[in-house]
Amino acid sequence: MNKRKRHPIRLFFRIFSYLVIAACVYVGGMSSYIMHTWKTSSGKPSDGIIVLGAAVWNGKPSPALRERIDIALRAWDRKLAPRIIATGGIGLPGEPSEAAVIKKALVEGGVPPDRIIVEDKSRSTYENLQNSRALMEQYGMKSAVLVTHGYHALRARLMANMLGIDATVEPVQLKPLRLAYYTLRECGGIAYLFASNPLLFVRALW
Repeated sequence: MNKRKRHPIRLFFRIFSYLVIAACVYVGGMSSYIMHTWKTSSGKPSDGIIVLGAAVWNGKPSPALRERIDIALRAWDRKLAPRIIATGGIGLPGEPSEAAVIKKALVEGGVPPDRIIVEDKSRSTYENLQNSRALMEQYGMKSAVLVTHGYHALRARLMANMLGIDATVEPVQLKPLRLAYYTLRECGGIAYLFASNPLLFVRALW
């Protein structure tokens, strides 16, 4: 008895349906994980605080960067770490680096200048952390508290762990106006992390 051949178009739509279902399951599950990490993360006493960069507007911190600076100042006041690494290069021509703006605000908030290390070459979160790791090695630091927004906490921690940084996260708890957009972006970023190095990614989860 001859088996009935599958119509190519029907087979295509079946495969496409499975992929859509898998994508929906991934986004739903990962979004929950992102939100859970956001709400349950807190910084632990460490060797340093790493403030991840964000936009600078007219020489001053953007609202997002101001929020991160405020969290870093609270972490400093709680004595979570004896040093702070301010990260972020120049975003727009004519603007100071994100790191320089962070340092200025931290000093104004009471942090001694000699307790702040500037990393002003990076252009992405990965570079923030990669360059910070080199500075940590230089200063004999092994662990760090990452300061970033809550929706970004999971991916930032995974990147840090993949780079060999023993990291916890002290997140900004304020929700951005476009939370759905940022959450979806994080889902894509985390999928890319897994694809780039599955073994390191899995190790970073634990």
